[in-house]
Amino acid sequence: MRSFTIVPDEILSWKGLKYRVSRVIDLEHVLAVNLHTGDLDRIRISELKPEYPESEQKNELDLTSIKAEEWQAANDKYAVIKPLIDKGSQRTKKDVLEAAKLSGKSVATLYRWIQDYEGNGTLSSLVRRIRNDQGESRLTPELDQLIIHSIDEHYLKIERPSPTKAYKDFRNLCRRSKVEPCSKATYIRRTEQIAPREQALRRQGPKFTRETFDAATESFPYGRFPLDAVQIDHTQPNVIIVDDIERQSIGRPWVTFAIDIYSRTILGFLLALEAPSANSVALCMTHAICRKEVWLRNRGIDTSWPIWGKMRALFADNGPDFRCKALDMACQEHSITINWRPLGKPEYGGHIERLMRTVKSDLSDLKGTTFRNPVDRGEYDSEGRAIFSFSEFEQWLTVYITKYYHQKKHSALDTSPIKKLEQGILYGDDMPPIGLPSVVENEHRFYVDFLPFVKRTVQRYGIEIDNIKYFHPSISRWIGVRSNSEDGKFTIKYERHQIGFVYFFDPESKEYLEIPRVRRDAPQMTRFQLKQVQASLKQKGESEIDEQKIIDAQRELRAIAEKAEKTTKKIRRDRQREIVVKNETIHIENTKKTHSEDISASMDEIDWSNSEAFSEIDVDTI
Repeated sequence: MRSFTIVPDEILSWKGLKYRVSRVIDLEHVLAVNLHTGDLDRIRISELKPEYPESEQKNELDLTSIKAEEWQAANDKYAVIKPLIDKGSQRTKKDVLEAAKLSGKSVATLYRWIQDYEGNGTLSSLVRRIRNDQGESRLTPELDQLIIHSIDEHYLKIERPSPTKAYKDFRNLCRRSKVEPCSKATYIRRTEQIAPREQALRRQGPKFTRETFDAATESFPYGRFPLDAVQIDHTQPNVIIVDDIERQSIGRPWVTFAIDIYSRTILGFLLALEAPSANSVALCMTHAICRKEVWLRNRGIDTSWPIWGKMRALFADNGPDFRCKALDMACQEHSITINWRPLGKPEYGGHIERLMRTVKSDLSDLKGTTFRNPVDRGEYDSEGRAIFSFSEFEQWLTVYITKYYHQKKHSALDTSPIKKLEQGILYGDDMPPIGLPSVVENEHRFYVDFLPFVKRTVQRYGIEIDNIKYFHPSISRWIGVRSNSEDGKFTIKYERHQIGFVYFFDPESKEYLEIPRVRRDAPQMTRFQLKQVQASLKQKGESEIDEQKIIDAQRELRAIAEKAEKTTKKIRRDRQREIVVKNETIHIENTKKTHSEDISASMDEIDWSNSEAFSEIDVDTI
């Protein structure tokens, strides 16, 4: 996936005209020279576009179709050229020569790898492309799978067998499978391609791995510069929100935060009614890394949030909402290292946990707060005094982050988070300035990369996921056709907050196509609600569930709700989910949807430009 940099002498586009960047003024503006008139203009960074010749446009790859060994080979290539990539314009021919000697690769090979990576900015650009006219590999698919299985079963063992011993077991496996084995040298080369940390973990255990590969320090050893390290986690704010229609309680929402360790700035967040999932992580990561002007405009929020860019390393909990293949592959694709929080290492999540505690504490002054524990709440009626709707609370959080938290002096930094970030990007302190981060060009594709996926074949009726059928004429040519992947199936990405459409990866166009639900007349629902309906049908003894039964069951449940004299909290919450889905906006650059909501009266009375409005809030402990 392409991204573009905003540095002096870079050629970019503004309002359809070519400009050469002269100087970065701050996090929101640059000075650039109009290449047509020679005029010097002050331009908002958010309005700059890349200027690429058509010949440089590259197709994207379906990450799920890349084989494990191809992915590992791309990682090995990246490890060789990473020091050269990091040097950027400071890289010299001497640096490349030295790297070639150390790696045993030719200078031409390293330059080709650098060109491939810098031209696209993703790990998959280093995956070896197979030409259409190239013959079959010397290793058959059957043999290749046997090697993978043998290494996993015979070599990556705690008994630590030698490669020679593992190869003998591999030959026996080939003999039983009636497949001619590869040479011993080929087999050993495959074992050497396994990452050292993975080998140590499988062959010598977690304790040896931690002592060998983890930093020998009790403090968090990362965050030396902006976006060096980011921590992400979920929490339930201690405040009750209400539905948009009756303004009645629907309970506490969930928030996913991402915080930059160097500056303590909040890179992005996600407010949701559902419990955290892989989809929550995808949305929060997209919000953190992409520019936020469209996102703010769609919500009618008048504030500045000039923070974007890919982080070098992501630190996350070991929960199932983070541990998913889609997140692993997307982070590797975009050169983001995932570090799972080690057991017994609380400092690896300390910053994000302190942030979440501070936010919860600050919410104690809002109407509808649940306080930090039942003793503090006493006789306070949290539900009866709740005033914030979902959209209003999202707006409150945004203004709190951008106009108060980012602007207030932080005792640990001796400056405000936004000033600390600006210092690291534009001026430098202990390290040289890193410059403005690269901008993700195709933000929607970036978001889709992080979504969970399933593999399906295309049938005459289309694609079926969770008993829901999807079809569009654009996938007709794939009916009854096997894909080029090992299982012959196609990759389908899906979202949890809606079931109205899915994303189908087209092997020819290399693009994700939006495939709508066949029954467009059916009531909309979230995937969470779909699971509830399916569970209800199973409780009624339905052994085979089809889409019509789901639709009928959903309409029946709605009819019951409408007849109820008093709306229950659960039904209000489900109804609010539907409103959130309708207003859900993925902040891609070319979106035209606008959305504006009035904030509650209590927020109108606050002068956000005056820090005294939050004088009782203490964020120094973050």
